[in-house]
Amino acid sequence: RDPGNRAATPLFALPEVEALLREELGHLPPHAARQPAGRALLLQPDAAARVLPVDAGPLTALRLHARGDALAGDIVCAARPLPIENEAFQLVFAQHIGDVLPPDSGLLEEIARVLAPGGLLLWSGFNPWSPWLAWIHWHTRGGGAVPQTLNVDALRRRLIRSRLAPVAIDYLGGHWPKADGATLGDAAPSRVARLLSPLRGAYLLAARKQRAVLTPLRPRLVRKSVALNPRLAGTPTHRASA
Repeated sequence: RDPGNRAATPLFALPEVEALLREELGHLPPHAARQPAGRALLLQPDAAARVLPVDAGPLTALRLHARGDALAGDIVCAARPLPIENEAFQLVFAQHIGDVLPPDSGLLEEIARVLAPGGLLLWSGFNPWSPWLAWIHWHTRGGGAVPQTLNVDALRRRLIRSRLAPVAIDYLGGHWPKADGATLGDAAPSRVARLLSPLRGAYLLAARKQRAVLTPLRPRLVRKSVALNPRLAGTPTHRASA
């Protein structure tokens, strides 16, 4: 890469963004190790991110990246519908894919479809409240595509509608882009670091696909008719004849 021609370098190939992507991928192995054996789906923003090493642990990874409005990589396909059977993956890592695909691509709904019940979704994106956004706009001033950052609260609502329950959120990267990936939290007191954490460059939201729970129905009571003894039914009592 030519450091003197940064304006012509794709956003996700810049050393500052590459350091952020590497930090995010570092969170994948411990999550993958806790999932049942099976497959993982890794969705990345472009071909530049594909060169980064990935450790999916015991899971077999299918790796795709955005190419225009479609996906390429291990297979070439549209974002919707994915040519994958239902409930095929124990883990899906959507790394900044929402920053580059149109909001109406329907990819989130497709992720919910291919994720197994109890499976885990890791979704990362640029933090819209971070100073990184000013730096990104400055970098793309020459006509590059600006990421379509998604607010965390809006993402949570979309996940819930797709039967994906948010379980945790982490903020990653520095408060300002650095090629070595250093963060203010490395030197700042822990209390200050916690307060400033929501201003970091990216968020990583974890959500689980809810299992279908069968609700047992109460047994229906069947009333049995009891036949009266004809002799008892036809014999007047002493009280009735009095």
